[in-house]
Amino acid sequence: MLGFDRPGWFALFLFYPLLIWARFLWRGRGGRMILPHAVWAGDEFRPTHTWLGLCVILSEFLFWVGSAILVLALAGPKINQREEIHLSRGIDIMIVLDQSLSMGARDFPPGNRFDAARDMIHDFLDGRSGDSIGLVTFGSQALLRCPLTSDYAWLLDRLDEIELRELGDDTAIGMGLATAILHLSDSSAGEKVILLLTDGDDNAGELRPEMAARLAGSYGIRIYAIGMGSKEGAPIEIDDPDTSSVLRGHIVTDFNEVQLRSISERSGGRYWRTDSPGTLDVVFQQLDALEKVERWISSRTTSRPIHRSSIALGGLLVFTAYLFRRLVLGEIP
Repeated sequence: MLGFDRPGWFALFLFYPLLIWARFLWRGRGGRMILPHAVWAGDEFRPTHTWLGLCVILSEFLFWVGSAILVLALAGPKINQREEIHLSRGIDIMIVLDQSLSMGARDFPPGNRFDAARDMIHDFLDGRSGDSIGLVTFGSQALLRCPLTSDYAWLLDRLDEIELRELGDDTAIGMGLATAILHLSDSSAGEKVILLLTDGDDNAGELRPEMAARLAGSYGIRIYAIGMGSKEGAPIEIDDPDTSSVLRGHIVTDFNEVQLRSISERSGGRYWRTDSPGTLDVVFQQLDALEKVERWISSRTTSRPIHRSSIALGGLLVFTAYLFRRLVLGEIP
């Protein structure tokens, strides 16, 4: 935010209308005249060419703008930056996102399930501050995409790089949870949470979700699970990289709700099922309200003076206007 140490100097701008009137409108002011011979037209001083007229206008503009910036410099401009310092630890949250084939089902208009989940994660992070958040994705395998970080912009960049089916077409929920637990196990935060978004039944990987839930409970990690997909099924479109064609079909979501509810409640978390963008938004709002902790925050304001750069810019503009009138217009004092 821009601020000023000596704003009283702005009173000089009150004289600008008078000075501009005296410069351009007061015909009987007398005194010494400055004659730009390059614009001599025989019986009066007017530009003989269009480009000379533009030079006259430009030189006047540079002079008045430059002088205004110099007045601004007298007022002591500075950039004030307010910084929030978190004195207490927030929540450590690991987001576990399904990127298997079925997440391409298009029952979350205008996009598919994966796009809807990604959009909601964007909105979720916009409402957080002071928390460390990481990202794990899974298909047939699981992969850490982003370790716990408070740099949400960097995390969202990693999220936006992900494409469906990069880790296979199957659904290894247990492996996704285990990867997240591994990176939360050493956390010193008072609250540790896993947010699981999936539309499938666990059918791959070496570790079952029930075992992962018991492991999470031993580390004090709560699992919040969101099952995505309508019970009636949905159309699906998948790009086939082998044939460069688009595969179209219809998919019926048949994930194990009993399993997802069990692993959530066993770890002290909660389970929701969503079948539309609206209900998904409501779920994220409830989740955001559930996982809040009281934080101690200190504010610090720092100032960076910019009067030197203002003097340099204003002086450069005034000097450029002088060069225009002497070298281009050929003024003779």
